[in-house]
Amino acid sequence: MSAAIKYQINHFSGNRHGLVMLFFLWSNFAFNQDSHFTQFFTNPLMLSPAATGNFQGNIRGGVNYKYQWPWATDQQVFNYHTQAAYLDIAVLEEKVKRGWLGIGANFLNDEAGDGRLRYTRFGGSIAWHQTFERENRYVLSAGFQGNYISKTADFEKYYYNNQWVEDVGFDLSKSNFENPDQKKINAFDMGFGLSFDARPVDNVRLSTSFSMLHLNNPSDNFYKISGNQLGTRYVATLGGDFDLSSRVVVRADAYFTFQKKAWETVFGGMAGFKVGNDYRPENLSTLWIGSYLRMVDSWAPIVGYSYRQCRLLINYDLLISKLTRTGKLNGGLEISLVVATGWKHKQNEQKWACPKF
Repeated sequence: MSAAIKYQINHFSGNRHGLVMLFFLWSNFAFNQDSHFTQFFTNPLMLSPAATGNFQGNIRGGVNYKYQWPWATDQQVFNYHTQAAYLDIAVLEEKVKRGWLGIGANFLNDEAGDGRLRYTRFGGSIAWHQTFERENRYVLSAGFQGNYISKTADFEKYYYNNQWVEDVGFDLSKSNFENPDQKKINAFDMGFGLSFDARPVDNVRLSTSFSMLHLNNPSDNFYKISGNQLGTRYVATLGGDFDLSSRVVVRADAYFTFQKKAWETVFGGMAGFKVGNDYRPENLSTLWIGSYLRMVDSWAPIVGYSYRQCRLLINYDLLISKLTRTGKLNGGLEISLVVATGWKHKQNEQKWACPKF
Protein backbone atom coordinates (compact mmCIF):
# COMPACT_ATOMS: atom_id res chain seq x y z
CA MET A 1 0.00 0.00 0.00
CA SER A 2 2.77 2.46 0.85
CA ALA A 3 4.33 2.07 -2.59
CA ALA A 4 0.98 2.73 -4.21
CA ILE A 5 0.57 5.87 -2.15
CA LYS A 6 4.06 7.04 -3.07
CA TYR A 7 3.25 6.57 -6.74
CA GLN A 8 0.00 8.48 -6.41
CA ILE A 9 1.75 11.28 -4.53
CA ASN A 10 4.06 11.76 -7.49
CA HIS A 11 1.10 11.58 -9.84
CA PHE A 12 -1.00 14.11 -7.92
CA SER A 13 1.85 16.32 -6.67
CA GLY A 14 0.26 19.44 -8.10
CA ASN A 15 -3.03 18.92 -6.29
CA ARG A 16 -2.94 19.68 -2.57
CA HIS A 17 -6.45 18.42 -1.96
CA GLY A 18 -5.46 15.16 -3.60
CA LEU A 19 -2.49 14.85 -1.24
CA VAL A 20 -4.65 15.35 1.80
CA MET A 21 -7.02 12.64 0.62
CA LEU A 22 -4.18 10.25 -0.19
CA PHE A 23 -2.67 10.58 3.26
CA PHE A 24 -6.09 10.05 4.79
CA LEU A 25 -6.34 6.79 2.85
CA TRP A 26 -2.80 5.83 3.84
CA SER A 27 -3.56 6.28 7.53
CA ASN A 28 -6.59 4.01 7.23
CA PHE A 29 -5.05 1.22 5.17
CA ALA A 30 -1.28 1.10 5.67
CA PHE A 31 -1.55 0.51 9.41
CA ASN A 32 -4.30 -2.08 9.22
CA GLN A 33 -3.16 -4.74 6.77
CA ASP A 34 -1.01 -7.75 7.48
CA SER A 35 2.00 -8.83 5.47
CA HIS A 36 1.44 -11.37 2.72
CA PHE A 37 3.41 -13.90 0.73
CA THR A 38 2.63 -15.24 -2.71
CA GLN A 39 3.94 -18.57 -1.41
CA PHE A 40 1.40 -18.50 1.41
CA PHE A 41 1.42 -22.31 1.71
CA THR A 42 5.12 -22.31 2.71
CA ASN A 43 4.40 -20.56 6.03
CA PRO A 44 1.38 -22.42 7.44
CA LEU A 45 1.74 -21.10 11.00
CA MET A 46 1.23 -17.55 9.74
CA LEU A 47 -2.10 -18.56 8.18
CA SER A 48 -3.52 -20.76 10.91
CA PRO A 49 -2.40 -21.96 14.35
CA ALA A 50 -4.14 -25.26 13.53
CA ALA A 51 -1.22 -26.03 11.18
CA THR A 52 1.18 -26.30 14.13
CA GLY A 53 2.66 -29.79 14.14
CA ASN A 54 0.52 -30.87 11.18
CA PHE A 55 3.03 -32.50 8.82
CA GLN A 56 4.64 -35.86 8.07
CA GLY A 57 7.40 -35.77 10.65
CA ASN A 58 8.21 -34.51 14.13
CA ILE A 59 10.19 -31.31 13.62
CA ARG A 60 9.84 -28.69 10.88
CA GLY A 61 11.38 -25.31 10.19
CA GLY A 62 10.87 -22.73 7.48
CA VAL A 63 12.02 -19.28 6.38
CA ASN A 64 10.50 -16.79 3.93
CA TYR A 65 11.95 -13.69 2.34
CA LYS A 66 10.21 -11.15 0.10
CA TYR A 67 11.53 -7.98 -1.53
CA GLN A 68 8.79 -5.88 -3.14
CA TRP A 69 8.55 -2.96 -5.56
CA PRO A 70 12.26 -2.16 -6.18
CA TRP A 71 11.20 0.71 -8.45
CA ALA A 72 9.34 2.44 -5.60
CA THR A 73 12.30 2.82 -3.26
CA ASP A 74 15.16 5.16 -2.67
CA GLN A 75 18.03 2.84 -3.56
CA GLN A 76 19.93 4.11 -0.53
CA VAL A 77 17.15 2.84 1.71
CA PHE A 78 16.41 -0.89 1.86
CA ASN A 79 12.66 -1.05 2.25
CA TYR A 80 9.52 -2.93 1.19
CA HIS A 81 10.85 -6.22 2.43
CA THR A 82 9.52 -9.02 4.64
CA GLN A 83 11.22 -11.86 6.52
CA ALA A 84 9.52 -14.68 8.38
CA ALA A 85 10.60 -17.85 10.16
CA TYR A 86 8.90 -20.62 12.09
CA LEU A 87 9.65 -23.86 13.91
CA ASP A 88 7.20 -26.48 15.11
CA ILE A 89 7.29 -29.97 16.57
CA ALA A 90 4.85 -32.84 16.98
CA VAL A 91 4.73 -34.82 20.24
CA LEU A 92 2.66 -37.42 22.14
CA GLU A 93 2.25 -39.76 19.14
CA GLU A 94 3.37 -42.78 21.14
CA LYS A 95 1.10 -41.97 24.08
CA VAL A 96 -2.10 -41.17 22.17
CA LYS A 97 -3.45 -43.79 19.79
CA ARG A 98 -5.15 -41.50 17.30
CA GLY A 99 -3.90 -38.01 17.96
CA TRP A 100 -0.92 -35.83 18.71
CA LEU A 101 0.04 -32.37 19.93
CA GLY A 102 1.77 -29.62 17.93
CA ILE A 103 3.85 -26.82 19.49
CA GLY A 104 5.39 -24.02 17.47
CA ALA A 105 7.00 -20.59 17.38
CA ASN A 106 6.94 -17.95 14.65
CA PHE A 107 8.63 -14.66 13.76
CA LEU A 108 7.73 -11.96 11.22
CA ASN A 109 9.39 -8.66 10.31
CA ASP A 110 7.97 -6.33 7.67
CA GLU A 111 9.35 -2.94 6.63
CA ALA A 112 7.74 -0.55 4.17
CA GLY A 113 8.20 2.95 2.78
CA ASP A 114 10.68 5.78 3.20
CA GLY A 115 9.40 6.22 6.75
CA ARG A 116 10.51 2.69 7.60
CA LEU A 117 7.11 1.59 8.86
CA ARG A 118 8.18 -1.60 10.65
CA TYR A 119 5.89 -4.34 11.88
CA THR A 120 7.46 -7.07 14.03
CA ARG A 121 5.69 -10.08 15.49
CA PHE A 122 6.84 -13.12 17.41
CA GLY A 123 4.93 -15.67 19.43
CA GLY A 124 3.86 -19.24 19.88
CA SER A 125 1.06 -21.59 18.91
CA ILE A 126 -0.36 -24.92 20.02
CA ALA A 127 -2.67 -27.35 18.22
CA TRP A 128 -4.32 -30.71 18.73
CA HIS A 129 -4.70 -33.16 15.83
CA GLN A 130 -7.21 -36.00 15.94
CA THR A 131 -7.59 -38.93 13.53
CA PHE A 132 -10.86 -40.85 13.25
CA GLU A 133 -10.29 -44.32 11.85
CA ARG A 134 -7.75 -47.11 11.69
CA GLU A 135 -6.03 -46.04 8.47
CA ASN A 136 -5.64 -42.41 9.64
CA ARG A 137 -7.00 -41.02 6.38
CA TYR A 138 -8.78 -38.09 8.04
CA VAL A 139 -7.36 -35.58 10.51
CA LEU A 140 -9.20 -32.71 12.25
CA SER A 141 -7.06 -30.02 13.87
CA ALA A 142 -7.71 -27.05 16.16
CA GLY A 143 -5.12 -24.51 17.29
CA PHE A 144 -4.55 -21.29 19.21
CA GLN A 145 -1.78 -18.70 18.97
CA GLY A 146 -0.55 -15.78 21.05
CA ASN A 147 1.82 -13.15 19.65
CA TYR A 148 3.61 -10.03 20.77
CA ILE A 149 3.50 -7.34 18.08
CA SER A 150 5.45 -4.11 17.75
CA LYS A 151 5.15 -1.31 15.19
CA THR A 152 7.39 1.73 14.65
CA ALA A 153 7.73 4.52 12.07
CA ASP A 154 10.01 7.50 11.37
CA PHE A 155 7.56 10.36 10.85
CA GLU A 156 10.32 12.77 9.85
CA LYS A 157 10.89 10.88 6.60
CA TYR A 158 7.34 10.97 5.31
CA TYR A 159 6.05 13.54 2.81
CA TYR A 160 3.35 15.91 4.11
CA ASN A 161 1.09 18.42 2.43
CA ASN A 162 2.58 21.45 4.22
CA GLN A 163 6.07 20.51 2.94
CA TRP A 164 5.08 20.99 -0.69
CA VAL A 165 6.83 23.89 -2.42
CA GLU A 166 5.39 25.10 -5.72
CA ASP A 167 7.63 24.38 -8.73
CA VAL A 168 10.16 22.69 -6.43
CA GLY A 169 8.54 19.65 -4.86
CA PHE A 170 8.63 18.35 -1.30
CA ASP A 171 11.02 20.11 1.06
CA LEU A 172 11.62 17.75 3.98
CA SER A 173 13.59 20.42 5.84
CA LYS A 174 10.30 22.20 6.54
CA SER A 175 8.44 21.17 9.69
CA ASN A 176 5.68 18.64 9.12
CA PHE A 177 3.86 19.68 12.33
CA GLU A 178 3.23 16.04 13.13
CA ASN A 179 3.35 15.10 16.81
CA PRO A 180 2.32 11.48 17.28
CA ASP A 181 1.38 10.50 20.81
CA GLN A 182 3.68 7.51 20.59
CA LYS A 183 6.32 6.36 18.13
CA LYS A 184 6.06 2.69 19.00
CA ILE A 185 3.03 0.44 19.34
CA ASN A 186 3.22 -2.67 21.53
CA ALA A 187 0.36 -5.12 21.83
CA PHE A 188 -0.62 -8.73 22.49
CA ASP A 189 -2.41 -10.56 19.69
CA MET A 190 -4.46 -13.79 19.59
CA GLY A 191 -5.72 -16.12 16.88
CA PHE A 192 -7.66 -19.38 16.45
CA GLY A 193 -7.88 -21.88 13.61
CA LEU A 194 -9.40 -25.13 12.39
CA SER A 195 -8.19 -27.43 9.62
CA PHE A 196 -9.17 -30.73 8.04
CA ASP A 197 -6.90 -33.07 6.06
CA ALA A 198 -8.04 -36.08 4.07
CA ARG A 199 -6.49 -38.83 1.98
CA PRO A 200 -9.56 -40.45 0.38
CA VAL A 201 -7.37 -42.51 -1.98
CA ASP A 202 -3.67 -43.28 -1.89
CA ASN A 203 -2.64 -40.82 -4.62
CA VAL A 204 -4.74 -37.83 -3.49
CA ARG A 205 -4.32 -35.64 -0.41
CA LEU A 206 -6.75 -32.77 0.28
CA SER A 207 -6.70 -30.05 2.94
CA THR A 208 -8.73 -27.04 4.00
CA SER A 209 -8.47 -24.57 6.86
CA PHE A 210 -10.24 -21.58 8.37
CA SER A 211 -8.79 -19.19 10.91
CA MET A 212 -9.60 -15.95 12.71
CA LEU A 213 -6.58 -13.79 13.52
CA HIS A 214 -6.37 -10.64 15.71
CA LEU A 215 -9.32 -11.92 17.71
CA ASN A 216 -8.75 -9.44 20.51
CA ASN A 217 -8.45 -6.48 18.08
CA PRO A 218 -5.29 -4.94 19.57
CA SER A 219 -4.72 -1.17 19.35
CA ASP A 220 -2.98 -0.05 16.16
CA ASN A 221 -2.62 3.72 16.39
CA PHE A 222 0.23 6.18 16.84
CA TYR A 223 -2.33 8.82 17.82
CA LYS A 224 -4.78 8.68 20.69
CA ILE A 225 -7.83 8.25 18.49
CA SER A 226 -10.39 5.72 19.66
CA GLY A 227 -11.58 2.97 17.34
CA ASN A 228 -8.40 2.46 15.31
CA GLN A 229 -7.60 -1.19 16.03
CA LEU A 230 -6.44 -4.20 14.08
CA GLY A 231 -9.51 -5.75 12.53
CA THR A 232 -10.20 -9.45 12.84
CA ARG A 233 -8.63 -11.18 9.86
CA TYR A 234 -10.46 -14.14 8.35
CA VAL A 235 -8.37 -16.64 6.38
CA ALA A 236 -9.55 -19.63 4.34
CA THR A 237 -7.33 -22.04 2.38
CA LEU A 238 -7.86 -25.03 0.13
CA GLY A 239 -5.15 -27.31 -1.23
CA GLY A 240 -4.42 -30.67 -2.73
CA ASP A 241 -1.59 -32.97 -3.82
CA PHE A 242 -2.19 -35.37 -6.70
CA ASP A 243 0.22 -38.16 -7.67
CA LEU A 244 -0.32 -38.56 -11.42
CA SER A 245 2.39 -41.21 -11.67
CA SER A 246 5.48 -42.42 -9.84
CA ARG A 247 7.39 -39.50 -11.42
CA VAL A 248 4.87 -36.67 -11.66
CA VAL A 249 2.97 -34.91 -8.88
CA VAL A 250 0.71 -31.83 -9.04
CA ARG A 251 0.01 -29.42 -6.21
CA ALA A 252 -2.85 -26.88 -6.22
CA ASP A 253 -3.55 -24.14 -3.65
CA ALA A 254 -6.07 -21.38 -3.07
CA TYR A 255 -6.15 -18.71 -0.38
CA PHE A 256 -8.61 -15.99 0.58
CA THR A 257 -8.37 -13.44 3.37
CA PHE A 258 -10.56 -10.54 4.47
CA GLN A 259 -9.73 -7.86 7.01
CA LYS A 260 -11.86 -4.76 7.47
CA LYS A 261 -12.31 -3.50 3.89
CA ALA A 262 -9.19 -5.18 2.53
CA TRP A 263 -9.28 -8.57 0.80
CA GLU A 264 -6.87 -10.79 -1.05
CA THR A 265 -7.21 -13.91 -3.18
CA VAL A 266 -4.28 -16.02 -4.38
CA PHE A 267 -4.49 -19.31 -6.26
CA GLY A 268 -2.35 -21.47 -8.50
CA GLY A 269 -0.34 -24.64 -8.63
CA MET A 270 2.88 -26.45 -9.40
CA ALA A 271 3.91 -29.61 -11.20
CA GLY A 272 6.71 -31.68 -9.70
CA PHE A 273 8.90 -33.94 -11.82
CA LYS A 274 10.94 -36.55 -9.96
CA VAL A 275 14.41 -37.21 -11.34
CA GLY A 276 17.08 -39.78 -10.51
CA ASN A 277 17.80 -43.49 -10.90
CA ASP A 278 17.20 -44.67 -7.34
CA TYR A 279 14.37 -47.21 -7.13
CA ARG A 280 13.20 -45.75 -3.80
CA PRO A 281 10.82 -42.79 -4.36
CA GLU A 282 11.98 -40.99 -1.20
CA ASN A 283 15.51 -40.71 -2.63
CA LEU A 284 14.41 -38.98 -5.85
CA SER A 285 14.85 -35.26 -6.32
CA THR A 286 11.86 -33.21 -7.52
CA LEU A 287 11.95 -30.23 -9.86
CA TRP A 288 9.00 -27.84 -9.46
CA ILE A 289 7.49 -25.40 -11.96
CA GLY A 290 4.21 -23.49 -11.85
CA SER A 291 2.58 -20.14 -11.25
CA TYR A 292 0.29 -18.29 -8.84
CA LEU A 293 -2.09 -15.38 -9.37
CA ARG A 294 -2.92 -12.66 -6.86
CA MET A 295 -6.21 -11.23 -8.05
CA VAL A 296 -6.03 -7.69 -9.56
CA ASP A 297 -2.39 -7.38 -8.45
CA SER A 298 0.25 -9.77 -9.79
CA TRP A 299 1.09 -13.03 -11.54
CA ALA A 300 4.00 -15.07 -10.21
CA PRO A 301 5.91 -17.79 -12.11
CA ILE A 302 7.54 -20.17 -9.61
CA VAL A 303 10.35 -22.75 -9.77
CA GLY A 304 11.88 -24.96 -7.11
CA TYR A 305 13.73 -28.05 -6.03
CA SER A 306 13.09 -30.59 -3.29
CA TYR A 307 14.86 -33.63 -1.91
CA ARG A 308 13.04 -35.79 0.60
CA GLN A 309 11.47 -33.23 2.99
CA CYS A 310 13.64 -30.25 2.10
CA ARG A 311 12.18 -27.83 -0.45
CA LEU A 312 13.40 -24.52 -1.93
CA LEU A 313 11.00 -22.35 -3.98
CA ILE A 314 11.61 -19.07 -5.81
CA ASN A 315 9.04 -16.85 -7.51
CA TYR A 316 8.91 -13.35 -8.96
CA ASP A 317 5.71 -11.29 -8.88
CA LEU A 318 4.91 -9.61 -12.20
CA LEU A 319 2.54 -6.68 -11.74
CA ILE A 320 -0.82 -6.72 -13.53
CA SER A 321 -2.38 -3.90 -11.48
CA LYS A 322 -2.60 -0.16 -12.16
CA LEU A 323 1.03 0.10 -10.99
CA THR A 324 2.22 -1.82 -14.08
CA ARG A 325 3.00 1.33 -16.09
CA THR A 326 5.18 2.76 -13.32
CA GLY A 327 6.63 -0.51 -12.04
CA LYS A 328 7.23 -2.03 -15.49
CA LEU A 329 5.98 -5.43 -14.25
CA ASN A 330 8.45 -5.50 -11.33
CA GLY A 331 6.52 -6.75 -8.33
CA GLY A 332 9.21 -8.44 -6.29
CA LEU A 333 11.28 -11.50 -5.51
CA GLU A 334 10.22 -14.16 -3.01
CA ILE A 335 12.16 -17.16 -1.65
CA SER A 336 11.13 -19.91 0.78
CA LEU A 337 12.90 -22.87 2.35
CA VAL A 338 11.14 -25.60 4.36
CA VAL A 339 12.82 -28.58 6.05
CA ALA A 340 11.02 -31.34 7.93
CA THR A 341 12.16 -34.58 9.49
CA GLY A 342 11.12 -37.18 12.04
CA TRP A 343 12.60 -38.43 15.26
CA LYS A 344 14.91 -41.36 14.75
CA HIS A 345 13.08 -44.67 14.19
CA LYS A 346 9.68 -42.93 14.11
CA GLN A 347 7.16 -44.23 11.56
CA ASN A 348 4.66 -41.33 11.73
CA GLU A 349 1.86 -43.64 10.63
CA GLN A 350 -0.83 -41.34 12.00
CA LYS A 351 0.28 -38.51 9.68
CA TRP A 352 -0.29 -40.15 6.32
CA ALA A 353 -2.97 -37.59 5.44
CA CYS A 354 -0.88 -34.59 6.58
CA PRO A 355 1.26 -32.29 4.38
CA LYS A 356 4.76 -33.53 3.58
CA PHE A 357 6.34 -30.12 4.16
